[in-house]
Amino acid sequence: MKKRFILFSLLLMCSIGICLAQSENEKVFEKKEAALTQKLQQSFEENNYQEVEKNSKALIALFNEQDKETQKRHSWVLQSYYYNLACAQSMLKKKEEALKSFRLAWQNGCIDYQHILRDTDLDNIRKEKEFEEILAQIKKEGDYLYILQKSPRYAKNEQTDTLPRFTYAAPNDSNLVKVRQYFQLDSVAGNGDEISQIKNILTFIHNKIKHDGQHGNPQQMNAIALAEACKDGSRGLNCRGLATVLNECYLAMGFKSRFITCMPKKYISDCHVINAVYSSTLNKWLWIDPTNNAWVTDENGTLLSIQEVRERLRDGRPLKLNEEANWNNREKTTKEEYLDNYMAKNLYYVNCALRYEFGTEDKKYSPDNYIALMPEGYYNEMEKGSYIVYDDAWFWQAPY
Repeated sequence: MKKRFILFSLLLMCSIGICLAQSENEKVFEKKEAALTQKLQQSFEENNYQEVEKNSKALIALFNEQDKETQKRHSWVLQSYYYNLACAQSMLKKKEEALKSFRLAWQNGCIDYQHILRDTDLDNIRKEKEFEEILAQIKKEGDYLYILQKSPRYAKNEQTDTLPRFTYAAPNDSNLVKVRQYFQLDSVAGNGDEISQIKNILTFIHNKIKHDGQHGNPQQMNAIALAEACKDGSRGLNCRGLATVLNECYLAMGFKSRFITCMPKKYISDCHVINAVYSSTLNKWLWIDPTNNAWVTDENGTLLSIQEVRERLRDGRPLKLNEEANWNNREKTTKEEYLDNYMAKNLYYVNCALRYEFGTEDKKYSPDNYIALMPEGYYNEMEKGSYIVYDDAWFWQAPY
């Protein structure tokens, strides 16, 4: 069973992290933490729960030795330390200690409700009254599908006359012509129909540039500069960088496309950025995710939009993830973890840019070049300065 610290690392891979200057103390802490985490991983793999307990306690002690600034910037790690400790103590049948550690994991931010439900290492304390009480509190914050299903609906017929319009650069733009040539997109797309070309370009970018959420993206945020930075294979891009590259590839081939930031109700550790590309064949925007080489269909195999996926999650209708979906060609992406949990968290509201062109985010546009679609009656301060709309029909308007 993979433990919390592993899952949290995967979440960070999708975040829009900001690189800050590190102190020498912080660098030493991270080096020691990495060594202890490796030992912890090995002890989990060997099912040596005495060593798991020992290494988890060592990580907690290491954290407590740090200065306040380092602790503040790494405060999220405590939840994983205490969660792993709770798992080890549960397996060692130290019930009182395990319950105490589990409570501390929750108090320090551990709310991965679906993972907790599945984690067999906690079975020895699962029927304890204290465990049930803590889990009930976690459900309120961490059962993301439940939270999404309880969210308000969008407003209809909202007054939108004063809102700006979405714009998309034409494929004959000189910089987009360079993108088309750089990635050899005519060959990549192939001679098939529109849908096959959209999928071919997605898979090409997914295979060409690995997903890497452990580092910030390069300073230049256009498709060619981003690809060049990753050319030697020593690094990749986070989800926003990948979606930026793919977006410009679609624009270069004449597809109207946006990169969409999918946001949780309450920002905890991360969000996720994917693409919406407009299909003239289906007359709608399609869910396209370069991080996971993913698209989503209904029970009949019809490709779905981000909006359609969100509403099907809300009302429990069937969703299917493509068989090819994977992370870095190393791990299969499953519908249960990806859609029912991770994206259920990140579809509470969405935001995107209003202008799409080569180097959209190189332009350093002010916040009012961005617009967020929120459920009626909801507002998030993270979107301060951006346009806010509650009418999903306006937000997902056709580009033609």
